[in-house]
Amino acid sequence: MNHHILLTIPVLLATAAAQSPAIFPSDYSNVAEGPLNAANIPLSSGTSRVMLLYDTADLTVPTGHQITSLGFRQDGTLTTMDAGRTLQLEIRMGYTDRTHTTMLTNFDNNYVSTPVTVFGPTTFVLPNLRDAANPLPNGRVTIPLTTLFTYSPAAGQNLLVEYRVFGTSGGGAAFNYRLDRADYYSPITYGPAGCPHSGGGTPSLTVQPTRPGLSYSCSMSTGPANSVGVLAINAGMHLAPAYPLAPVFQGINPACLGQMDPTNMVLLSGSSSASGAATWSFTIPNDEAFAKFPISSQALFLDFFAPGGLVVSRGAEVLTGMRPHCSSLTAAGAPTVVTTGSVSQFYCPVAFFGFN
Repeated sequence: MNHHILLTIPVLLATAAAQSPAIFPSDYSNVAEGPLNAANIPLSSGTSRVMLLYDTADLTVPTGHQITSLGFRQDGTLTTMDAGRTLQLEIRMGYTDRTHTTMLTNFDNNYVSTPVTVFGPTTFVLPNLRDAANPLPNGRVTIPLTTLFTYSPAAGQNLLVEYRVFGTSGGGAAFNYRLDRADYYSPITYGPAGCPHSGGGTPSLTVQPTRPGLSYSCSMSTGPANSVGVLAINAGMHLAPAYPLAPVFQGINPACLGQMDPTNMVLLSGSSSASGAATWSFTIPNDEAFAKFPISSQALFLDFFAPGGLVVSRGAEVLTGMRPHCSSLTAAGAPTVVTTGSVSQFYCPVAFFGFN
């Protein structure tokens, strides 16, 4: 037996895992494309200073490792090519005791200590985005750092990355360079199909992605027409494994399955339209205690000509999302002159942090 090969395999696997970039926000490791784009941040604001603040609680670079590259991905929902430019670029990295909601408008005052210059000042050629003739590997723009940055934030500190552009091949003016921008990620899960009503249709429940501060929105289609019923809701609980309802509702169609935990339900009344549609909504408190919070639901409606006099929809579950814990500070002008800028909370492109 070749023990050398057996010993080498785990090392290779560990190395491969370590070279996978950390994605910010971390939810976006599950999202191939976000719904928004950043047209000018951080690399296409012309001659400028742009600082991005990242909440270290959501940055998966292991403490003590070195960040080796910074990257972004093109907005894949667009087809129009955005032409790159050559930049005179410097990148600095450091830490702050500010958060994504308390970032200061003064660039230098955000740092808790002297930042590290990790790239330049030197020229960097931005490649074209969505260029069919020269597609980007994985659709990403990557900047290898010339000085590696040891990632070791103290408790309560967040990461700052500052992009200082001293000039561009386009005369220093801002230009469109649309990168994928982060927003909240709110996945939806559906249970098995409901059971048919006497008119032949099967009630179908649909929920919408949401987050704290927005509305929970749920709608039923193809249900029994002009009927009354309830929407059962479990706040903070996932859908339950499907179970028969016959022990509770005598004579009901065996295809009618319960998909909610019966011990923690709130019932909202409802009535269906002539087409068998119904809707429910309520506002989720604007409190991050309700972020990444499951809300499951299932509709039950009367149908006197259906077995047992009742029909149910499929179960539906939404996991509330969370706005990205990042902020951007931007200002046009020579980086050696500009000292203050404008803060945009929760605003940053999807970022990739390579590390060793």
